Amino acid sequence: MTRYIALLLLSSLYLNALGFWTLTGLTKANIYVVNEIPFLQQETILDAKKKMTAMLQKQGIKLNLADSPTLMLELQEMEDDEEHYVYIRLSLGEEVQTFRDDKSGAFALTYQVTDFIEVHSEDLDSEVLESLDFLLSKFSEQFEDDKE
Repeated sequence: MTRYIALLLLSSLYLNALGFWTLTGLTKANIYVVNEIPFLQQETILDAKKKMTAMLQKQGIKLNLADSPTLMLELQEMEDDEEHYVYIRLSLGEEVQTFRDDKSGAFALTYQVTDFIEVHSEDLDSEVLESLDFLLSKFSEQFEDDKE
């Protein structure tokens, strides 16, 4: 019976396009990039930050204010000869207050979306940026949905 209720709840969330993540009320953010890919060009990291900045500004989100949530891009790699396997994660972390009796504060991920790509060495930089475009479009869609 418990499995049936859990399945029903998850199905309901999926069908209603709701998820565990929320961007409701997001008005400010900082940008942070963690790059664990040694062969990625520095220019690609700068381009990624520019893309993130442009998307946030387009959504009307203010940047670089104190006590802002952090929109983090994390790039991790597994290399095998000429192939690169890249795990890309875009997440929003922020201080939140719990519903516990003491209403303690905690750092929580309130949004996360990921992509996993396989690329050749010569296409690494362009494919990472293309994947980032995909993740930023997902973020924008969620942001717009949460505004409604």
